[in-house]
Amino acid sequence: MESNAKRTMGSEYLYVPKEFKGHVIGRGGLVMKKIRNSSGANITSRSKDDEGFAITGNTEQRILAKRLISEKVEEVKRRKTEGTPGELIKIPDDYKGIAFGAGGDTLKEIMTQTGATMIRIQGEVYITSGSKSQRDMAKLRIWSKVAGARLRGVEKPCNKVCCYIDGWSLPENSKLKLEPLKSWLCLLEKDKQYRLQPVEEYESLQESSCSDSTAYESRLKEDALQSLGRIKREKGSRADMWCHFGKVIIRGPDEEEVSGEEQWSVEEATKKLQSQEGQDYWKIAFQEGVNVDKHVLERNFGQKYPREYYARYDLTFVVSSGHELKGKIWVLNKDADNTVKEKAVPFCDVKNIIEEIHFEDEKTRSRCRGWLVLPSRRFLQADILFPGSEFDCRITLRERSDDAVSTGYAADLDKNERRALLSYLSNITFTFTEDDEVNGPNLPAEESLSKELFLRHRRCSHRTIFEPQAGFLVILSREISLSSDIEEEEKRETIDLHLHCKDWDEQLKNENWKPEDIVAKLPEFLQFVKPVQSVICSELRHSDVNT
Repeated sequence: MESNAKRTMGSEYLYVPKEFKGHVIGRGGLVMKKIRNSSGANITSRSKDDEGFAITGNTEQRILAKRLISEKVEEVKRRKTEGTPGELIKIPDDYKGIAFGAGGDTLKEIMTQTGATMIRIQGEVYITSGSKSQRDMAKLRIWSKVAGARLRGVEKPCNKVCCYIDGWSLPENSKLKLEPLKSWLCLLEKDKQYRLQPVEEYESLQESSCSDSTAYESRLKEDALQSLGRIKREKGSRADMWCHFGKVIIRGPDEEEVSGEEQWSVEEATKKLQSQEGQDYWKIAFQEGVNVDKHVLERNFGQKYPREYYARYDLTFVVSSGHELKGKIWVLNKDADNTVKEKAVPFCDVKNIIEEIHFEDEKTRSRCRGWLVLPSRRFLQADILFPGSEFDCRITLRERSDDAVSTGYAADLDKNERRALLSYLSNITFTFTEDDEVNGPNLPAEESLSKELFLRHRRCSHRTIFEPQAGFLVILSREISLSSDIEEEEKRETIDLHLHCKDWDEQLKNENWKPEDIVAKLPEFLQFVKPVQSVICSELRHSDVNT
């Protein structure tokens, strides 16, 4: 067998007109790399002016390589005859730079991730080859980039990102170090991931002399005031502000910093978390969720609010205009006092409304109410690390509007996409058993969803509300989520804790709210966050000891 293979080894020259060679090679050589990998042949060209390729390999390899090259040439010829370079991907002009990336790097990355081949001609992007799922995945990735840029306010920068360290429970003069994570958070970037921890173990303190928390609170108040002022200047805009618990993951430190010898004070580590042009700093990600049972909250925080809704369901879509749209559906409890139309929906949950969903199914209509909404643009993201604690917190400030259409927030949303999505959502059904078990949402057939609409994420959340301190709420949300990336789906079950200030919620739903009044409540809110965190951490540690 080996001698036969050697006897069939050889080299051939395949003529390819110069005008087609670039298409066979592909941007960055990606097409040629695929042909080489698929055929096993070695394919070379003497020069860019040479009309053809030298193909070396055994008989089978040479035949396959010639066929793949010829198919690519015929594909290009066919496109030229048809007058189009491929399938056009819609990208709003303001966001083409985001989709392309510096030097086309973002498009190259998406091609590598999806397997689809794309070209850029006169500021437009075309898919030139790939299976249906590869093409769909490429479109989803590009439109998701645009949707993310909209939320970050790339066309009109608005989102302020800041990060602080609170050493309130650390001993005086504590030093900090980076510890590698045992299980990594799933991120596109493959940087190693770390948590910031005290160098020495200690008994958790209730008060700290390690750092002056009022210093970072002062900076945080300035950041919040600036961001609230931006929202206030937006026509018809209101806001909502809260925090939730999770873990701050650090990425991007250099080798010396993770060697185990580097140590930092709270102030020194804080500087590493602040992005400054021309300086090295740590990148961060935030892993939402706290593994705590509702009985822990019942035991420590007392009476919970009556639950009027069985659950809330969120369906997140990405559309070709580069918008992220959400269908939000509430299912009323069977024994609720009022009908679904009479029941008030929590202020913080319904915002940026495009239109109400009118369900076709009668049983669904009797227990469910839903809206098609736009996500809120974020104006402030403030991460606060608590070294030595099991989790940190993220304060979020977002713009909101009761009516996204009247404020022009959805001005460039395609009307046909909007109608198609509302039609799809209106045909969702739920079924209910005698024991009040809810089955759903039962989605319409996939074929009924327009080819320019992608269902990217589904979530069901069951919420329980506590008021451990007058004027402040803890919302426990048990969530089941399903993320889809065309070919793969990932199911996750998490528990999220949201902390709200009732004064903020009341003020921010009115038009005459004042940024100064909101910021004035921030120190008291932070003082509420710390004991809640301390109680839950203590319960988690106690639970670990007993297991």
